[in-house]
Amino acid sequence: MNTPIYKIKLRKGDFELEVQSNEKDWVESKFEELKKQEIVVAKIEALEKRSIPETLGEFLDKKGNPQKHTDRVTVFAYWLFKVGKSESFNVRDIIDCYSKTRIPKPSNTNQIINQNVATHIFAEATEKKDGYKAWVITRTGEQYVEQMR
Repeated sequence: MNTPIYKIKLRKGDFELEVQSNEKDWVESKFEELKKQEIVVAKIEALEKRSIPETLGEFLDKKGNPQKHTDRVTVFAYWLFKVGKSESFNVRDIIDCYSKTRIPKPSNTNQIINQNVATHIFAEATEKKDGYKAWVITRTGEQYVEQMR
């Protein structure tokens, strides 16, 4: 009788972390333990930073220059979170992104944001930002942008 082999692999750029054994619980716990080690975290973060272009316009181009406002706003929120290190964003932040990329803004930016809330791309933040209602990008939203072109 063949003993099953359990394997978990994480690949980011040229970095790869793989754990395998015939003990499923050991594989899962060892993988989580290794992911938390400083050198692994530092390597993954360095690769993530290197993979994001320097300007918002370049990043938008890398993501296929989406034509739908809901997609653009999602890319903007991702950029603000990953590069701008913003925990949350408000409508003014999104309008500023449109200005920076020289793309005409939608007539109702709040409506676009609310459409992304309805699809679980964004969630309402617990606190206002600069006196305005604020949102955060969800993990679903992050994955959506990461899978774009």
